[in-house]
Amino acid sequence: MMIKVQSLIDRNNALRYMGFKGEPSEEIIKIAEERELELCSVMTPRYIYKVFDIDDDRGVLAGEDVARHLDGCGRYILFAATLGASVDNLIRKYQATDVTSALVVDAEASAAAEMLCDSATDEIANNVGGRLTSRFSPGYGDFPLEKQKGLLLALDAGRKIGLFAGDSYMLSPTKSVTAVIGIAKDGKCDDGFAHGKCRNCTFFDKCSVRKEW
Repeated sequence: MMIKVQSLIDRNNALRYMGFKGEPSEEIIKIAEERELELCSVMTPRYIYKVFDIDDDRGVLAGEDVARHLDGCGRYILFAATLGASVDNLIRKYQATDVTSALVVDAEASAAAEMLCDSATDEIANNVGGRLTSRFSPGYGDFPLEKQKGLLLALDAGRKIGLFAGDSYMLSPTKSVTAVIGIAKDGKCDDGFAHGKCRNCTFFDKCSVRKEW
């Protein structure tokens, strides 16, 4: 599915991806504004998902962390989203010509990918009529990165949104996300569901970014 991401990317989130903890310089802000407009003109945000019964693992689900993540769920969602290959091309262009702009575009694209996923999961929640867990991706905890290809295959993501995984299981295009999302039974959820992105994260107690909020 195509989805419209806000034309203006969350600047604070982009700066966080750049590693800024204080106020950036006027020069960085100017570059960020220019690169943001360019990024928005080339990205093609798309996502795909399928809903499965909790007992149908499709050969994708593995590990104790995924099992805990889906505890209390009657169904689950396989999800994939991408900003498209043109974003990778833009990043590579600046990597060869302007290191600062490359850093800025990369960070803004990461922020845009997060916005895409958030917008998509809001739409999915309305479509499936249930309370969703946060997203849990291959590579988190003991959820093997090797499951990336099986997840994409189950979604037919290569044909439908142009998203693939290479021999090292890295996604291409790079500004993409795959995940498992639980759907709570009868719309009910425990405290972990209610805290969305952070509370269910394996790294909740260790996250340096969260501690700065």
